Amino acid sequence: MNTMELNVAMMRKNATAKDMAEAIKKSHVSFNKKRCGDVPFDVNEVRAIASALELDLQQVNVIFFDQHLRDCN
Repeated sequence: MNTMELNVAMMRKNATAKDMAEAIKKSHVSFNKKRCGDVPFDVNEVRAIASALELDLQQVNVIFFDQHLRDCN
């Protein structure tokens, strides 16, 4: 989990933690625990965030999978 890159992506879209919490249907506190890496995001949450922030596959790979996914081109 790359918190810095997630924060940058949020800033690009002027999205707040509250916005992201709503996107994943969790509380603000729960989102922040996930964003800090205390609790992992599940696949549906990753999809919701990617959609809300209009992330491409490479960005999702960098933010959520530490660039461990293959064939992201």
